[in-house]
Parts: sequence; structure tokens; C-alpha cells
Amino acid sequence: MSVQALTCPRCGGNIKPSDRVCPFCGAALEITTAESAQHALRPQQLDWLNVGDYVRVAHPGKGQETAQVAGKVIYQELWQQVRGGPWVPTGGAFAGFWLETGALLLNWQDRYYILDQSQSTSDVNIARDFAPYAHQFGQSDQKAKVNFNYNSQRWLIVDIGKFNINAVLGDGIDAPVGAIGRFIHASGDGGRGLVVEDYESSGGGQDTVWQGYAIKATDVQKG
Repeated sequence: MSVQALTCPRCGGNIKPSDRVCPFCGAALEITTAESAQHALRPQQLDWLNVGDYVRVAHPGKGQETAQVAGKVIYQELWQQVRGGPWVPTGGAFAGFWLETGALLLNWQDRYYILDQSQSTSDVNIARDFAPYAHQFGQSDQKAKVNFNYNSQRWLIVDIGKFNINAVLGDGIDAPVGAIGRFIHASGDGGRGLVVEDYESSGGGQDTVWQGYAIKATDVQKG
């Protein structure tokens, strides 16, 4: 039986399953459940929300909705300390929650989304529909105003980046632990939000385009 090597999300040092604090940099470590069989990072927001809990979301298109959390995914943020250098963890971790209603509640940094439309896509489609605009945005150090058309709507890129899947709990999350991907976040008219997840082909998840709404932290409450 193969054993997956565990590394500290902050410094990358080798850690043991029994460690609660990284012996190299002192970062706090947490195991969420026995079934995850791995160290799961503590997300910076929505740490109080777990599989089986009920959450109330102020949906801009549907009003107040209460739903049970069926699945939880923790994304570990990656970055390049120098352009062209290796991708390493920033120490940041953010969570997504698959709700029984079929929507994904997602937090990334200070942004929150309720995404209730999803479409599987491919590298070919991403290269055509999104990659040129993401490249333009990245070349400007994410300062340029980059718009693009998708699904008969106009979108403005607000963020791009890279992540890996640190933990998957419960049901409904179509990505394995350890998968690495890139993301594009964009905003549209009427508070609309768009999220692209583009996974690497080796052992990655399903490339997906999510659409829904951008919401506020205060729009998410215990159910």
C-alpha cells in the first residue's frame, strides 16, 4: 500500500500524521475527520461550517434559502515568489461547500459566491474562451481592466491564480485530494459571478465553468 507524503502547507516541510504543529515553522495543523485520512487546513473564512450543517444564504435571485451542506472542499492557495519560479503554498486556505440544492457556496479571500449553474468544459474550450484574457490580466500584474464575452454576457476579470485540493469531505465535490488547478474569477452585470476551475490533466478534477452571484460575508449565516 502506498503512503501519501504529508507536507506543511506553509513551509513545505515533511510532517507526520500525528503532528499538530509543524516542527519546522510552527504552523498550526488540523485534521478535520478520520475519513479524510489527511491533514486538512483550516480555512480562513467559514471555518464554522461543516458537512451536515445547515446554512442560510441570501441568494440575490431567489431570496433567503436554507440548505444542508453535503460536501466540503478546502483549497490551498499557491503562488510564485518570483515570476517563472515554482508554485508554493501561500499559507492561505479557502473553502467551498456543496449544498443539497445543487449549488456551490465558495469563499476566496474576501469574495463569496453562490454558484448554482455549472458546465463541464475542456482544455480546448478554456484555451479559446478564457486563456487569452487571463494571460492579458496576468501580464499586467492583475491591474488591467480585462473584459470578455461568455454565454451571451460581458464579464470583467477580478482575479486569477492557482490552487491545490487539500481536503475533500462528504459528497458532491468532483475533485481528488492533491489535484492542482488554476482559477479565473469574473464579475458581470447585476452582481453576477463566474468561476472557472481548470485542472491539470494528470490526476486532476473536472474542468468546470460555474455561474451564479457574488454575495457578501454577511449573506451567509448558520441555518
